[in-house]
Amino acid sequence: MLAGVCEGAMRRFSVALVCLSAVTLVASAQDALTPRERHRLDEGELVRRPRTTRAGRFRYIGGTSWLRVRAPRREVWRVIDDVTRYPRLLPGVVEAREIERRAGRRLVYLRHRYAFVQASYYAVVRPDPERYTIDFELDRTRPHDVRAGRGFLMVTRWAGGRESIVTWGIRADVGAGLLTGVFAPLLRDWILRVPECVRAELEPGRASC
Repeated sequence: MLAGVCEGAMRRFSVALVCLSAVTLVASAQDALTPRERHRLDEGELVRRPRTTRAGRFRYIGGTSWLRVRAPRREVWRVIDDVTRYPRLLPGVVEAREIERRAGRRLVYLRHRYAFVQASYYAVVRPDPERYTIDFELDRTRPHDVRAGRGFLMVTRWAGGRESIVTWGIRADVGAGLLTGVFAPLLRDWILRVPECVRAELEPGRASC
């Protein structure tokens, strides 16, 4: 019985590492940051604000993270708006395919692999090039391994436009039981590291995510 519980928990964990499920959009990365956080960004550190919330029957984990990238936001946008790059931008993703595209909306299929466990799901992705923002949410009408969630990826100007701040927000209910007990610390670490993956794609010499 325990083996079955562990297998189910690992399956959900593999999805939760980078599932496109997440939080509400903040207005501006610069406006949201404290002076200490700005200093940490200048030093090249990943700034995180983890958060756990409840809404009805859902228990969300996630939060917001920021990271300075040494590239103007148009270059960053070209990277994050490319679905074929998702396996390098989102930890654990081994396959990403755009299934359909309509005005302002994409349906994206993602497959994750963690150790010997695989999982797949669909996400509704809404890019807004004028705001340099991508909103996304789990498509619950299709097969999925996450109970609920939504989020965003945003690029804002930094250092007079020569550089950018990548902001990632995620809020996801990945289930209960063994997952949230044993794997919670590791999950909370990985779930906010997407900006580091974006930076690795843009800055030569950075370790891949």
